[in-house]
Amino acid sequence: MDEFEKRLKRDAHSVQAEVLPELRSRIDASLRAVEPIRPAAPVERRATASLWWASSLTGLAAVLVLVIVVNMNKPDVDPAQENVVAGQTEPPLPIDIPLISPKLDIRSADFASPLEEELQKLQADIEKAREDVREDVDFTF
Repeated sequence: MDEFEKRLKRDAHSVQAEVLPELRSRIDASLRAVEPIRPAAPVERRATASLWWASSLTGLAAVLVLVIVVNMNKPDVDPAQENVVAGQTEPPLPIDIPLISPKLDIRSADFASPLEEELQKLQADIEKAREDVREDVDFTF
């Protein structure tokens, strides 16, 4: 690196460059027109902290008001439908009826098979897309 540096210095000294007086005066005028950089005034941390607290409390108050309004506007639910909403699909059996009910074969609906079919279709689509990308990459490279 020393040899390279020496050659650069030697080449720099051999360059004959002269600055015209017009250019020198323009450079000096530009330097005089520039103001020195002054350090910025320190930021007051109390204002930032109080703004943060104020916005946090305002957000908390808004959430509380929203929760109260949503709970006040809650519709009255029929107890029979409440069991359906809670996930119970069997109707409540009346206790005071002495009749014997016939044996019923009750099965819950199978909603999993459409989801399994959809999952298999999705996996096939992903596999097809993977093969298409692999072919494109092989073609490109």
